[in-house]
Amino acid sequence: MSNERAKRRAQREAVAAEERRTREAKAQRAATRATVASAVVSPMSRTRSRLSRWHRRTYPQGDPFARRRRRQAGVVLVIFLVVQMLTWWRVPSLGARLGVLAISVLLAPVVRLLLFDRR
Repeated sequence: MSNERAKRRAQREAVAAEERRTREAKAQRAATRATVASAVVSPMSRTRSRLSRWHRRTYPQGDPFARRRRRQAGVVLVIFLVVQMLTWWRVPSLGARLGVLAISVLLAPVVRLLLFDRR
């Protein structure tokens, strides 16, 4: 009888220790996220411009991926401009030109995803 109680107590203590480790890990993750968020939010709170606040929130200062993001946007922009130039040069109808422009604007994010998949 005493051995069974000791086994159950050991199991309860093991479960409690595991739950305590899980809670401590969650608290550590929350603290890390809070410090990262404060590094991004603090410069944003000092500005008045809505565009500046959006840009700083989305792309923090010293962003390590800025060069790659600019290169990808440049490639997509060149493709977009080439399609537009060819359309405006070869298609006589203004409606068709504007249609291609609208479709190109809608498909630009899709082209970026297909060219530079980030999975």
